[in-house]
Amino acid sequence: MMSVKTQRYKTVLRQYEQIRWKKEQEWKKRKQDIYTLCPRLEQIESEISLTGVKIARMVLQKPENTKELLQQLEQSIIALREEKKQLLTQFGISQKALQIEYVCNQCKDTGYIGSEQCPCMKQKLIDIAYEQSNIQQIIQTENFDTFDFRYYSQAIDPQEGWSPQESMKKTFNICMNFCEDFDTSFENLLLYGSTGLGKTFLCNCIAKELLDKGKTVIYITAGQLFRIIEKQRFDKNEEDTSEDMMEDLLSVDLLIIDDLGTEFGTILSSSELFHIINSRMLTKKPVIVSTNLSPDNLIHQYSDRVVSRIVGTYTTLKFFGEDIRVKKKFHHI
Repeated sequence: MMSVKTQRYKTVLRQYEQIRWKKEQEWKKRKQDIYTLCPRLEQIESEISLTGVKIARMVLQKPENTKELLQQLEQSIIALREEKKQLLTQFGISQKALQIEYVCNQCKDTGYIGSEQCPCMKQKLIDIAYEQSNIQQIIQTENFDTFDFRYYSQAIDPQEGWSPQESMKKTFNICMNFCEDFDTSFENLLLYGSTGLGKTFLCNCIAKELLDKGKTVIYITAGQLFRIIEKQRFDKNEEDTSEDMMEDLLSVDLLIIDDLGTEFGTILSSSELFHIINSRMLTKKPVIVSTNLSPDNLIHQYSDRVVSRIVGTYTTLKFFGEDIRVKKKFHHI
């Protein structure tokens, strides 16, 4: 029986096959459209590809003239490429239009850079393992470019001493800097506040920014995380891959734990949560935690050392104001 890990790997390889096939079909159609528009471009492409073969034959026939023949080859190719460039400019066609477009330029949609797994393959395996494939769709609409400050009031909050919009602009910049400085500094973030204030949205913004940089990201709810913890401890099925998943949780570039405090916590889960965040801190692997609970209320659900580690060492970002989801629903901006 095929293991779960092998099934995931085969699924990802099939995804790459589908991606390559689709990109190749798009490339062939694009080339054909261009050649129909300008037949000479097809002739040039053919001449360039055949020039080397012609010169090779001539070198075999007259090896004493190798240097001269190679110079002819170089001059011929330069002339053909210059003519091709002029035609592309004349017809308003991009230089890249005749090249295949890859989703990932690093591995050229194979999943591998040499013998090593490409970051994009690692992320695909993570997406499947943690059922977070939908994040790829979500981050197309929830990212730094689509963040809208108009949903946050400019009125001063008497308890906070400044407006939700001012606070959110500062929080937004901290999250942007977190992404920009990801490779050069180590920081953890705690996002807390009532529901509907944009915590998950900003987590998605950060996820997209780092995924675009080729980083691996696990985005997981606290409920999902603790189910993995319980499964690893109590389910000894040899086909299970919970140990691999726990290894991912410790080694992935960024771990985002959403909705901490909404799950049913146990002494075991609290202990394992401390193990995860403490291990990642020791290896300087960042964690982002979002929760509806205040730092004071976290202590009622988790052990002192968990709360101390999170509240005491994480950059704390408070969210306050009116429910953004309600405003969006009724277009109140």
